[in-house]
Amino acid sequence: MSTPDRAERLLKIATIGLPANRRVWGAAMRAELASIDEPSARKRFSRSAALMAFKRGWGTHLGLALLAGVLVVAVAVTVSRLQLANGGPGLLPVTVPIPALLLLLLTAVSARLSQSFPFGLTTGVIASLAGFLALFAVLAIEGIVWMERLGVFILDADPPQQPVDNATVVLDVFTTGMWVGHAITWTFAILVGAALGALLAERRDRRHEHTKWRK
Repeated sequence: MSTPDRAERLLKIATIGLPANRRVWGAAMRAELASIDEPSARKRFSRSAALMAFKRGWGTHLGLALLAGVLVVAVAVTVSRLQLANGGPGLLPVTVPIPALLLLLLTAVSARLSQSFPFGLTTGVIASLAGFLALFAVLAIEGIVWMERLGVFILDADPPQQPVDNATVVLDVFTTGMWVGHAITWTFAILVGAALGALLAERRDRRHEHTKWRK
């Protein structure tokens, strides 16, 4: 049994974690590589197939994660600016449910298109991390503005009991434990989205099989 070369190892790594509807394609690419003997041709084919596998696998994860981050920033900044003129009531009623709904939808889409609960779940986890980093950045920047103009914290619009510095304002979501509520709600949304997307994909396949049987 021959030792795998770089081309084979690259393609194996690249095709790990492909969604269910792409696994046959991944196996076909590995079989095609096995039929190529010339080293330079193997390298070219492996690189090309690995790039395509990335787009169909991790590219989907990262693309939806980027979309989640952008949308979370857009929503948070918009609501912050709208509330700033009125002095509240704070972003907490928005930053928990709205991103959760967004994550549910993105996860469901990923799971349905890939026909895979794990693939959708992975997408949701990566998107939630991107979304939280984006939200933290907004809360940090906008939170300082709120404290300077209104003298209150951005999440709940409560004034501090004693003078605070910028570091306290920036880390408010952590020091108050409000991140826990975000994490629990977002995690639940991800699980529901992945399950819903996988269920819709299964029902679609069943209808397709039923239609083929009737024909």
